Amino acid sequence: MNLWRDMGLEGKRVLIVHHDDLGITEAQNRAYLDLGYPTGSILMPGAWAPQLREGDLGVHLTLTSEWAYPRMRPLTTGRTLHDEQGYLWQTVEDVWTHVDADDAEAEMRAQIEAAKKLRIDVTHIDTHMGAVGRPDLIEAYQRLALQDRIPAVLPDAVSIDRAPLPQELKTALEAVLEQSTLPRVRVLDAYGVKPEEARLRYIELLSQQGPGVYHLIHHAAVPTAEGRMLPDWKTRKADLETLADSHVIRVLNEFVLLTYRDMREALRSYI
Repeated sequence: MNLWRDMGLEGKRVLIVHHDDLGITEAQNRAYLDLGYPTGSILMPGAWAPQLREGDLGVHLTLTSEWAYPRMRPLTTGRTLHDEQGYLWQTVEDVWTHVDADDAEAEMRAQIEAAKKLRIDVTHIDTHMGAVGRPDLIEAYQRLALQDRIPAVLPDAVSIDRAPLPQELKTALEAVLEQSTLPRVRVLDAYGVKPEEARLRYIELLSQQGPGVYHLIHHAAVPTAEGRMLPDWKTRKADLETLADSHVIRVLNEFVLLTYRDMREALRSYI
């Protein structure tokens, strides 16, 4: 399969601007609507998940609930999915230590079905905090995508190599993913950059990329009282301001902008 060639994208600089963490706060959802970039994914256990229905929307499959507020509970009753208080595990390491793959797959399926019940036309799936990175979990993640004939955000070999993971896990993941029949993308993420450096970092990060298909993660949120409750709200506010900046928009427009809906429709001729 050469999906990029068949979509006329081979040899081009192609970008998906992807809004992570929709549904966790109204501040995230408002930023999505204000910015106007169509692609994002929703945490279905989030309190604000039902607010968004239209757009190039996927499911941000959620096995972790990292903050003190807001906390999230699983949609299913799998006994390995939650801590003693009934909340999803706080860290990815907790998930990889405790969660049974069958429980995780049932929970992820339930989250996809919850989106469909809201009449969201699910265009793709991705994963909150990369929690499906354990090899058996990423196999389940791919199965779900193939069952629904939708793309799953899968990192390419360069993205895995750059990830802050033990080498043995990188090797195991690549062994799983190199057998995948689903397309893979180069993941770009400026998260963790100081807010005052975000604009320059976005411009540098995007400008240095050659031909390829890139998935740019951002977490834009408006600085409401609710939005300021998030521990990293300054970073999220900086993402909002950066993506509305005219110089950044100019660099973004040097790419062919792609949606997962377009990718999904092309992929369905293969699966």
